Amino acid sequence: MGKVLDAATGKGVNLATITNLKNRDMTRTNKEGVFFLDASVGDSIEIASLTHERGAFRWNGNAEEIVFRLKKLDKAIELPEVRVATKREQQLEKEIKQVLAEPEAKKNLSFGEAVSMAQSPITLLYELFSKSAKEDRKVAMLMQEKRRRDLANYRFGMIAGQATDLSGENLERFRYFCDFSEEFLLLSTDYDLTYEVLQCWNVYKRIKKRH
Repeated sequence: MGKVLDAATGKGVNLATITNLKNRDMTRTNKEGVFFLDASVGDSIEIASLTHERGAFRWNGNAEEIVFRLKKLDKAIELPEVRVATKREQQLEKEIKQVLAEPEAKKNLSFGEAVSMAQSPITLLYELFSKSAKEDRKVAMLMQEKRRRDLANYRFGMIAGQATDLSGENLERFRYFCDFSEEFLLLSTDYDLTYEVLQCWNVYKRIKKRH
């Protein structure tokens, strides 16, 4: 993890491009100038920005966080921050919002919940005591749980696949290793999830090297 700051103001440099010249991995800074990039000791890291001078350093592995200060260009090209989401990302975000907005499906209802669902005394008795109604609620509950689980796993795969070099079965094993909660996978921001994935990825690689 590192930061790119304006040399004069100390504020973060937004949207600077950080490149590992050895493996060609690339990332960008956020509004605070923070970036996350996989690097090994001895790798050369280059920083480029439309608003600031270029910078570079060789990673020695000593510091947990590198702070880089860049001088602003006299004629900087200021660009508005634009987040371009793919259709796949947009659809995933839409489906996550939908499943989070759904009322929780339950196998058993309290009397108050049954009353709220019932339209007459007959339907109230049906909701409370009917075996068929209980089975329907059980199916709805299982379907909702599966949909949430599938969306959480899909989002992990999309983020982790971009942040690491894993795919297929290797990515699946990495997901089990990280063991993030379903709630975190559905509610976290892309930034927070990417950060946690990279933290987990660093530990995962160290363990793999020992075996």
